[in-house]
Amino acid sequence: MLRIDHVVLYAGDSDATLRFYRDVLGLELRGDEEWRKGTRPTFHIPIGDAHFINVHPAGSDLHPRAARSTPGGLDMCLLTDAPLSEVIDRAARGGVPVEVGPVPRTTATGEPSQSVYFRDPDGNLVEIMSTVH
Repeated sequence: MLRIDHVVLYAGDSDATLRFYRDVLGLELRGDEEWRKGTRPTFHIPIGDAHFINVHPAGSDLHPRAARSTPGGLDMCLLTDAPLSEVIDRAARGGVPVEVGPVPRTTATGEPSQSVYFRDPDGNLVEIMSTVH
C-alpha cells in the first residue's frame, strides 16, 4: 500500500458539518457548491496535497458503504503546523469546547507532539495534533 487516499465521514447535519470543518477548524472544502446545486453527491476536505476526507451528506445513499455508515462513528487525528493555542482559540470563537487537552502524544512516526480533542456536530472525535511547542 502507498498511502491513505481518503476516509469517509457520514454527516447527519450537512450544514453543521460544513461550518465545523470550514469555520471552526479552518479547513478548505471542495465540491460543496456543486453538492448544494445537486450536481455532485458528496463534498470533500483536502488534508495536505493527496489525502481527503470525503463527506457523504445527510440522506446520501452511495454504495458500496460501511456496514455501519452512521454519523458520529469516526475517530480521526489531523496533524497541524500551527500552535495548539491558535486551534483552541479558533474553536472557542466557534463555540466548540475542548473535550480533552492539550495533552502530550506521539505522532504515528514517533515524533513528540501535543494534542487537543473536539467533537464535531455529529459527535465524531477529532484530534488535532501539533509538533509545534
